[in-house]
Amino acid sequence: MVLQPVYRLRLFYQKTGISAAISQLNFARIFERTLRRLDFPFKFTEGFHPRPRISFGPSLPVNISGLNEAVDVYAVKLIEENKVLTEANRLLPEGTHIHRAYWIPLHLPSLHQSASSATYIFTGDVSNWKEKILRLGTPVSCSTNRLELTVHLAEFSHKSLREILPVCHVERYIHWNGYEKE
Repeated sequence: MVLQPVYRLRLFYQKTGISAAISQLNFARIFERTLRRLDFPFKFTEGFHPRPRISFGPSLPVNISGLNEAVDVYAVKLIEENKVLTEANRLLPEGTHIHRAYWIPLHLPSLHQSASSATYIFTGDVSNWKEKILRLGTPVSCSTNRLELTVHLAEFSHKSLREILPVCHVERYIHWNGYEKE
């Protein structure tokens, strides 16, 4: 039995506009289908129902835009990152855009271990919700129509945003603990 080599491609993307209305589960299906159309050399899971080995970062709730989301895709051979980036962006839904792609060593921490904090950006009528929003994390900046705060993802629940979402536009920017290349 010959062991296949395994490689990990880390893709950073944004999910904004109409794509923010796509649930995490459906987005994962769309992402997998997009890569299948590119003939991506997936590494498959073992067992009775093999699936492509894909690992997303912390899930993004519906109607929250993601500015710096990430996904790891495992492959059996190396291919050109820019080709994946260009071709996938052509096929992904409106509002989804991959802005960086690079191969990383397998020994580096997973996306969930690498994502320690995130900045949430609230725009719109934040004045009525300012007190409640400020209790969620550490404020970064605050104005009449915009509020930014940093939260620790391990301690944060999106349930606290449910009543704010219909009133404010919310964006999330995840900070990836130094494993991210610029």
